[in-house]
Amino acid sequence: MTRLFLALAILDCVVASPAFPQSIAVAYEYATVAYPGAMSSTANGINNNNVIVGSYLDQASMVHGYVYRNGKYRKVDFPGASATEVLGINDDGDIVGTYQLAGPLNEHGFLRRDGQFFKINVPKATFGTIAQGINGDGTIVGTYDDSQGFVYRNGAYKTWNAPQLPGEPTQTQLNGINNLGRIAGQVFTGGNWRGFWVDGKDLDFLEPLFSSDNEVTGINGRGDIVGCHDATRGLASFAAETAEGSENREKFPRQQTLASCASAINFSRVVVGSYFTTNQLTGFLAVPVITLKVASPANHANLTNPVLLRATAFGNNVSQIQVWVNWKKVLQVNGTSLAANLWLPVGKNQRLAIHATNSKGKTVKVVQTITLQ
Repeated sequence: MTRLFLALAILDCVVASPAFPQSIAVAYEYATVAYPGAMSSTANGINNNNVIVGSYLDQASMVHGYVYRNGKYRKVDFPGASATEVLGINDDGDIVGTYQLAGPLNEHGFLRRDGQFFKINVPKATFGTIAQGINGDGTIVGTYDDSQGFVYRNGAYKTWNAPQLPGEPTQTQLNGINNLGRIAGQVFTGGNWRGFWVDGKDLDFLEPLFSSDNEVTGINGRGDIVGCHDATRGLASFAAETAEGSENREKFPRQQTLASCASAINFSRVVVGSYFTTNQLTGFLAVPVITLKVASPANHANLTNPVLLRATAFGNNVSQIQVWVNWKKVLQVNGTSLAANLWLPVGKNQRLAIHATNSKGKTVKVVQTITLQ
């Protein structure tokens, strides 16, 4: 665990993505995030300084929030509350979450800034407000009455709900907001939860309507998103936003499986979330050890020989990049870069896999389907 947290310090050296489309995959190593002595813990948020926030259940079955910074956990309790959860944090260290009091309107949101607590309560709420995420300019997103999303900016609340099918009851949850103002969430429509992210007036869904339940729980400044399909199947989509001619022609993003349900991702692609063991809930930290970016060819491309292959791998001790076509290795190069013109088999739906491996045998791969004329 110590080695992973130390690895966070080097992640800022990862080269920013260029403007052209890429396919990206990341290999992670995992560590447990658990408040000392707690019966259970969750990891709910992370900022670009690698400060983690979450909540835990103590031995008296009381719920508290926490902030984990520089190897130390600090408890967070809203004054006078019977339960507190910390759900989000921005780069200034401002935190948001929810707390409970006795009475009919018992779920409230909060903001803590410079050690001072402020109440976040949507005026329209009838039984509760949850402040879920906060970005660098202090904009807060969340959900009220477990059914409607809200955005709180410059002292004003605005209800924000995703589109649904005609006749469906309103059911939107907003989970996070990045420093560019892009929001992550999910809406219950067509009988299932459907994850989305939104940038201004542009709303994009993770999967088609009527897919199985899916949620988008976090978004970073690169446009990477994380989420889950259920409590045990986490997901990430890197550079999820694509250039589009129109909404109905935009492709759904490629998904990479994570070990469990993810809650948030920062700019360095460090992920936090939670997983279940037999008897308890525990937080996790996932640190990138290899990032593979394939610039050419594009997935589903229609090509002629020779095919230009361009890929770059980042991370500690990356030793080689391999090219596999239809489960057969056709090329191997030592180092972190691949640039080659290769003659590939002619035909439809050829399986092209590019692998990057480090000196410890850790491997990450991008798998694409291409057609060769």
